[in-house]
Amino acid sequence: MTAENRDQIAALKSGDSEVWRDVLSRNGAGLIAYAKRMLGDYASGEDVVQEALVNVYRTIDKFDGRCSIKSWLYRAVRNKSIDEIRRKKNFVDVGDDPENTYFNEGDGHWREDCIEWDGRAAREVEHKKMLRIVHDEINKLPHVYREVLLLKEVEGLGTEDICATLDISAGNLRIKIHRARSALRAAVRSTLSKE
Repeated sequence: MTAENRDQIAALKSGDSEVWRDVLSRNGAGLIAYAKRMLGDYASGEDVVQEALVNVYRTIDKFDGRCSIKSWLYRAVRNKSIDEIRRKKNFVDVGDDPENTYFNEGDGHWREDCIEWDGRAAREVEHKKMLRIVHDEINKLPHVYREVLLLKEVEGLGTEDICATLDISAGNLRIKIHRARSALRAAVRSTLSKE
């Protein structure tokens, strides 16, 4: 641990509001986005993050610095999210259908006229369709696979932070990511073959 990290942890433990604000401003949006993806809606994500941060604030004296503060925050949000998932007793689908925003509901025509046809509109629709399929298939993955993909691919956390968040080794993480990507690839291929 660097001297800067030790100073930051000491300031957090002493209740330095400026340091708390700095830590929360750097990590807050990512924590909410992560919780939202775990739970399926923004409001639940905000509630879980708020509960997790209150808990972190109350238990900061127990933080021993074995992982980064960012990892600790993500782990706290993960644990609260899992508690919420268990409370609801199911996994929630996170998506909406972006394709429908391009067409009128009643007649199926484009909401806005195309200015000129150069293939970009078709590529954009195909791109959105593929994103929707990938998004839907991620949500159908087993929780353990979905979780590592969200942390790695969506939140962009590094190996060390993910390992600390999930309390697993780097080798175990590589295996989970490989299996999650393989499962996602197979699911997307299966969906595409049905269309």
